[in-house]
Amino acid sequence: MDYKKERALFVEQKRGFASRVGFIFSMAAFCVGIGNLWKFPYMVGNNGGGAFLLIYLILVVLVGIPGFIIEVTLGRSSQLSPVRAMAKLEGKKKTPWSVIGWLGVIAIFIIVSYATMIVGGWTGGYIWKIATGAMKGLSAEEIGATFGSFSGSPVSLIFAAIEALLLWLCLNSGIKKGVEKVCSFLLPALLAIMIVLSVYSNTLPGAFEGLKWYLIPDFSKVTLSSVAAAACQVFFSIGIGMCCTFVYGSYSMQSKDMPQSLTLTALLDTLVAVLAGILVVPALFAFGIEPTSGPSLIFITLPQLFNSMGSFGTVFGLLYMVCVFFAGFTSILGGSEALVAVICDGNSRWSRRRAATLVVVGQFIFGIVFTMSFGTGAISKISILGLGLFDFADFIASLCMCLGTIFMLAYVIFRWGFKKFQDEVNGETRSRIRIYNWMKGYICYVYPVVLIAVFYSIMRMYF
Repeated sequence: MDYKKERALFVEQKRGFASRVGFIFSMAAFCVGIGNLWKFPYMVGNNGGGAFLLIYLILVVLVGIPGFIIEVTLGRSSQLSPVRAMAKLEGKKKTPWSVIGWLGVIAIFIIVSYATMIVGGWTGGYIWKIATGAMKGLSAEEIGATFGSFSGSPVSLIFAAIEALLLWLCLNSGIKKGVEKVCSFLLPALLAIMIVLSVYSNTLPGAFEGLKWYLIPDFSKVTLSSVAAAACQVFFSIGIGMCCTFVYGSYSMQSKDMPQSLTLTALLDTLVAVLAGILVVPALFAFGIEPTSGPSLIFITLPQLFNSMGSFGTVFGLLYMVCVFFAGFTSILGGSEALVAVICDGNSRWSRRRAATLVVVGQFIFGIVFTMSFGTGAISKISILGLGLFDFADFIASLCMCLGTIFMLAYVIFRWGFKKFQDEVNGETRSRIRIYNWMKGYICYVYPVVLIAVFYSIMRMYF
């Protein structure tokens, strides 16, 4: 197929997802990432349990959903990826507002690059290790040493390469047959496995203590820093400012009921995060293992739990790692699709296959650099501004996400105005979930302050 025909096919595929359910599942699958599984449970338990959950749900409404709606609406209105979209909305070939798109491109490229290694290299490798019994009988120290040596090793690259190949195949299949179909299968599968494991986890002797630690409100542990942490978690979990939701918005038809669909998406993302804690925390308490967060939870703490479970530990461990892989892969798929769209929208001579190849290979190469900065990796000693290479890249991505969201809000306030934004969001919706006139005060005056506070909190996380 020549590039003109493939370009025409790409444009045809862009006109919309096959169904509203497919749109919601694809968007939610992007939002549901490994952060929901390795960070959220620990944050809830350590910051007041049910009290933190309540604050988090309020912030989903106040911080997450408004930014979500703004980004998707800009994409839907332009029917283009963010770099070209802002120029189209301005009616110019070039505009300073295109920085919104470039910030999103930088953020998502960094994130999917290191996620490729975490999901493909580490998680894929651990699925193999658990299946073959390589982790059985190891002490906590030995498991930690295993992770330290494996995380920065060339062996992990083999599993990352397998994941990259699967990603390339999905991207080449297009929107409806690739992204939408894969997400519409993997997200329900993820939820089904998590529900089954949660039921088992909470039937273990001693599990109830963990459930209480996770869910019972303790407002004495709620501080200003824990509220800031919750706001940041909402921001990252929903994926605002990462370019992907903008692109998915451009794939949505103008007649879609956007506010309701995006609210359901945010709730699905939150459901997975809450369910992750209900699955993990009670099981850890049942076997007397201290909960942790981050990579150490999945790759060091949980393997101890699997070993403590005896013969069923292998099944439990395999299913849980499959959940981690599903959650991570769908996020990577969404982010990579956004990059493919940016390339194809920006250059009509680029075929989808060529763009997908560039994106996957580029992510893999940068992922190798990130892998080598972990554990015993060759460049693990390199630091920039006092941060390791991985943390510095994460900081840059976080900075771009937050600034991009602030600029999108500025565009809505100063270029569109609230009335045009309201009309663009509501469209033909008949749902009660919509933008009302009384929301103008929050969107135009309060939300900017909230985003600046989130930006400040993100900076404090690193410095």
